[in-house]
Amino acid sequence: MAGDSDGIFSGVRVIEFGLFVAGPYAGELLAHGGADVIKIEPVTGDATRFNSTIVPGEGRHYIIKARGKRGVPLNLGHPEGRAITRKLALRSDVLISNMRPGALQRVGLDYESLSAENERIIVAEISAMGEKGPFGMHLGADFQAAAASGLALSTGNFEGDEPRVLDAFLADFHAGTLLAFGIAGALFRREFTGQGQHVKTSLYQAAMALQTATANIFDAVDGWKREFADWMEQERPHPSVAAQRRREQTALLVGGFYETRDGHWITLGASALAFKRLLDALGIEDPSAHDPNWQMPDDPREHFMSLREQIRSIVIEQDGEELRERMQAAGVPSALLTSLEEALLSEHATANDFVHSFDHPAVGPVLMPQAPLKFSRDRYQAAERTPAFGEHLREVLGELGLDDAEIDALIESGAAAEELTK
Repeated sequence: MAGDSDGIFSGVRVIEFGLFVAGPYAGELLAHGGADVIKIEPVTGDATRFNSTIVPGEGRHYIIKARGKRGVPLNLGHPEGRAITRKLALRSDVLISNMRPGALQRVGLDYESLSAENERIIVAEISAMGEKGPFGMHLGADFQAAAASGLALSTGNFEGDEPRVLDAFLADFHAGTLLAFGIAGALFRREFTGQGQHVKTSLYQAAMALQTATANIFDAVDGWKREFADWMEQERPHPSVAAQRRREQTALLVGGFYETRDGHWITLGASALAFKRLLDALGIEDPSAHDPNWQMPDDPREHFMSLREQIRSIVIEQDGEELRERMQAAGVPSALLTSLEEALLSEHATANDFVHSFDHPAVGPVLMPQAPLKFSRDRYQAAERTPAFGEHLREVLGELGLDDAEIDALIESGAAAEELTK
């Protein structure tokens, strides 16, 4: 049984300098697989401890992303704090950071410095926008990356006419996933070469990767994309106008959301094959699907917009759940629009082990997503415990050979902390 074996990352030691979302999520993904992830937090406490606080020192976002980790509060601004941190880093397989580019160099924890003493180390970094170009080295978080990469406009997420930030933190979480993938690849490669390496991604890259389906320009057919970019640059249209114009340029699909008679919204269709099945299931005869000699018009948008209207007029007379079942039986991908909360509490999520419930020692019962992968042989499942502030300070520093008196001296000097005073 997979649950009875070692975790897929057992034996891997990680030191994490993760801030807020992306870096901590990369560390969390490794911790679920049994990696020993040592989270270095400021002596004043990780910022997310005080973000959406549930009980003092335990914030919602800290609990989410510190699962399975050991916590060590160290002061990187203190010479002794830096020295202890460097010792921990040199004993680790992986260092994770999403601090601003250049921050690791300033405290002697960059890849060049560490690999000179430990050639097997992997240093994995996430920046906001990358290191070069007009935005290189800029401060930024998920919102800025989504805005600058086109993701915010592509999603068409508006509140009235104003663009709205994406509260799912898509760029952040995807960047964390990409970094964890890069770390796994570097660990695999190290088995052959004996050497670690520097792994990098950015929120900007992650946001662009999420748009892979449309993030391409084929000059033979995509002249409109260059014209659109020029129009955006020269006219600075209102974002809602720009989003609508962009959607109109790509309105060749009839798949999407349709309202049903009982107030549900249903998504229908996905591929060319499903397109024909969809029309057949709804009793619609259309040359684009049924006439092999039909020629696509030079500008086919009007045709497909008309087809969407036909589908809309039929679907609005159907009940959502009944239509979903009928579409599935006909081989048409379909699903009803559901809130995240409904999904978390659904029979489907429970049946597939997509969610995990546990009792947190500080805040009580918690329901969270399960670790998002399954392996047939090795264990990979949601870690539960999050470290209380300073909980593992003596344990981890003891592994470096420090005794209680030496640790007490570090605490007294301000290089480390064991109790949260903020």
